[in-house]
Amino acid sequence: MRSYRNKTIGCSCKVPELNQRDFSPTSEYFKKLKAISVPAKLAILFTLQKMPHCVCDLEKHTGLSQTLISHHLIDFSKQKLVASERKGTFIEYHLTDKGRKLVTSAKQLL
Repeated sequence: MRSYRNKTIGCSCKVPELNQRDFSPTSEYFKKLKAISVPAKLAILFTLQKMPHCVCDLEKHTGLSQTLISHHLIDFSKQKLVASERKGTFIEYHLTDKGRKLVTSAKQLL
């Protein structure tokens, strides 16, 4: 609340309070923003939005190395943005509902 000429003025908006933990590198906010802030990660997510792909297909579509793609897919899996399914000798990766929502939001920002 602020005081203006001896009158008390309070804010009536219903915004949830954020604390310092919400902005730490381990917070969910930070992790989601980090997932869409790195061009390589964004390229993988945008490619997976179209259809499921294996790592070798993601290499062809994004031009990234297999090790970098695998590293990012592990991060995405931990955040539950991407899930995998074995198809014979290949593992196909696809976006989860949470991943689709994030990609849709990212596209709206761009």
